[in-house]
Amino acid sequence: METTTALNVEIREFPKRTFAYVSHTGPYKGDTELFGSLFTKALVWIQSEGLATNPEMETITVYHDDETVPVDQQRISVGFTISESREPTDEINIMTLPKGKYLVGSFEILPAEYETAWFEIFDYLKDKSLIPAEGPMYESYKNDPTQHPEGKHIVDICVALKN
Repeated sequence: METTTALNVEIREFPKRTFAYVSHTGPYKGDTELFGSLFTKALVWIQSEGLATNPEMETITVYHDDETVPVDQQRISVGFTISESREPTDEINIMTLPKGKYLVGSFEILPAEYETAWFEIFDYLKDKSLIPAEGPMYESYKNDPTQHPEGKHIVDICVALKN
């Protein structure tokens, strides 16, 4: 397993946000082509709706299941936060990311280090006796890794917390 350390871990209060996404069920770990395809579908829709100019837009992957769910049944939602609500389409779904407290771990990692970063967040939750809420767990991407000199991903891993 790769080693990584969070740049920062803190509890943040997030407002309610609208998330436009493409869903996928099945294997996804390490499948950069799959993620690229899902993000491209969502981005094409965001652009066609004129929503791509929002400076507060986040690029996000929501993970709906944990390791107890068989890999072929695990669900992810890949997309962008949007500034105004829209109706879902055949390919684009809309959900609300609830307001509340989230544990946020900020990382600068290589693609192979995502799993280790998640383990670090779960260890932090356990060490601090923090209890995840039923709400979302997600990654919020902060850069284009192709523009990073080392190809690293700057990402926040966010876990909703019980109050």
